[in-house]
Amino acid sequence: MKLNGLTAVLLLAGLPLCSIASPYQTLARDAESSARWGLLGSAAEQYRAILADPSLSASHPRARLALAKVYADALDYPAAKAELARLKQDAPDSAEAKEGAKLAKRIAKKLKTHTFGGRVAVARVHDTDTANASAGMTQDPSFDDEDDEDMDDMAFEDDDSLDDLLDDIDLDEDDLADDGEDEDDDTAPTPVAKPKSTVHDNRWQAAGSLRYGYGFDDRGSRWNLGANIAQARQDDRDELNRQTWAVSTGPTFVIPAWRLKINAAVTYLQLYKDHQYDLSSTIWSLGASHKLNRVLELYTRYNYENRGLENDSPLDIEVDTFKVGTRFKPTGKDSFDLSYSPKVEDNDKRNKDKEQEGWKISYARKLPWDSFASVAYSRRHTDFKHDPSGKEEDETKHVVTLGHKLTKDLVMTVSYEHKDKDSNLPGRDKNNESTSLGLSYKF
Repeated sequence: MKLNGLTAVLLLAGLPLCSIASPYQTLARDAESSARWGLLGSAAEQYRAILADPSLSASHPRARLALAKVYADALDYPAAKAELARLKQDAPDSAEAKEGAKLAKRIAKKLKTHTFGGRVAVARVHDTDTANASAGMTQDPSFDDEDDEDMDDMAFEDDDSLDDLLDDIDLDEDDLADDGEDEDDDTAPTPVAKPKSTVHDNRWQAAGSLRYGYGFDDRGSRWNLGANIAQARQDDRDELNRQTWAVSTGPTFVIPAWRLKINAAVTYLQLYKDHQYDLSSTIWSLGASHKLNRVLELYTRYNYENRGLENDSPLDIEVDTFKVGTRFKPTGKDSFDLSYSPKVEDNDKRNKDKEQEGWKISYARKLPWDSFASVAYSRRHTDFKHDPSGKEEDETKHVVTLGHKLTKDLVMTVSYEHKDKDSNLPGRDKNNESTSLGLSYKF
């Protein structure tokens, strides 16, 4: 057997022959790097150059599939569909055609005129101080797993803001009770009450949500309708039973040239405690998200809320909330989320005016056997700027969750949360530990 000069040199140098990349591999590696870091125009040109080279015809199916993914990343769904149709025509029995069929299915979901979905969840929770427990339920994380045909659930993809709003209406018991402090800024602080004894209790939590979307263009823009209802029933502390329902509507606009989604919504919700109507709220929201590349997304949202408390002394509260954050998904199995959220509350009772700053960091990991784990840490500082006693609070939460998919749509979770609220006033510190076992079903 005769060896050409280059092969002989490589063998003599001890270099493996497999280190020689084919022309397609070299070009595709550069194109994939451009696509990963958001240089979609450059990536598309590189893949089109491969498709225009007859000497690389054996690699055309791979290049065409990659080009379709680039168009999908750029939110140019008509172009992506055209490339997938050509792939199916040229290589119908190839592995690339089968993978392209999954991508085509996800794109079809994004462009459906009518989308509908929902979620129901139930959980059993134990609290060490039930009056200081969080009201929200555990949310399942999302991952960018290309092998999951249903990873882009259109009924929920852009509507998580409604869940965020309900979590934000996690009122402290002090918000629903009259603490006896005078509204006048010059009034001396009232004597501080003795610390309340902690009460262990168990509760059942149930929640349901429905989403409907009407698509009105070929870019994925649509009008959204949503409804949520949640209920918590204590075993012993009936006065802490609560029920919340909310409805929301508004559009989502997709701007492919900027890889930008803009969504606006108006939400109305009511909160009942111990079967008594305690709160109503109207919230106007405007948000946007921008994918810098395949692994990094930025998002922001502004909410203006007009809240009415219907207790013994009815109050009106205006709340301005701004949230900015980033999602980082370096792989299809890892997801990081970091957010910062300042909030200002103007209360009819001036000594309850609040200025808040909060931030949260979370990490989720997809595990083998259809399981996942997540951890989260959040911190919030509250300044009661007109309180005569100079009241300030710091709240921290640590949350650990393990989940397992029993079926494609049925998920079981086990969660632990430690919540501390530290006050600069004596006797106002609070803490709670919650453990929960939950089931959720998505349809």
